[in-house]
Amino acid sequence: MKKVMVTCRAGVGTSTMLTVQVKNVAKKNNWDLQVDHSSVDGIGSFKGDIIIALSDVADEVREKKRDIPVIGIKNMMSKDEIEEKLAPLMKE
Repeated sequence: MKKVMVTCRAGVGTSTMLTVQVKNVAKKNNWDLQVDHSSVDGIGSFKGDIIIALSDVADEVREKKRDIPVIGIKNMMSKDEIEEKLAPLMKE
């Protein structure tokens, strides 16, 4: 199982909606993921495998968590984009 953190600035609306999309993509692909969400400020203690954020905050997240892959998503409603960017990390 891979642990995934979905983040946005406040950790409320956007990350919640993106979390639902990530879970839907994981279910479709039979990926074993534990998906949680948090604000950008709350990712400091995250010890998982992947962080997913909207593109506008992805660079900020990469600066805070250099040791974990960060996926930047442009369109949180696009399951295709989420799947395309997450799939390579699921093969590792």
